[in-house]
Amino acid sequence: MTEHTADLSTEAIPRSWQMIAKGVTGLLAIFVAIQAMVYTSASDTGLAYQDHIFRLVAFCSLTLWLAFTIGLRRRGMAAMLTLAFASFVDLLIVPVRAESMGTLVSANLGIVIAYCGLQLYWNQLKLRAAAATQ
Repeated sequence: MTEHTADLSTEAIPRSWQMIAKGVTGLLAIFVAIQAMVYTSASDTGLAYQDHIFRLVAFCSLTLWLAFTIGLRRRGMAAMLTLAFASFVDLLIVPVRAESMGTLVSANLGIVIAYCGLQLYWNQLKLRAAAATQ
């Protein structure tokens, strides 16, 4: 049994299946982000600003997915592409909803938080690589 589980690494998965998994995960992240933009919270909920929290988390996860898909070295491009997507969805696709424009701010905050986390992760990877060479 242990011999069989040792073979279940990511290298054992064919590259085509990895690409399909990344694509499906990306589509899911995009659909969640679009749904977050059209989400309206009920007025009697116990959590204030629930719609903003939902958008913040959705666009943070979309930025992280995009950065890990195109590579950590391109984390700035991932943040800019997610920002362009959020702006496109909020300003052009969903302008008919009756909410204020403050939802774009919460999406942008999620993108900034994800970018800062990616930057810290990148610096940690560089420090580990430098320590390993010494």
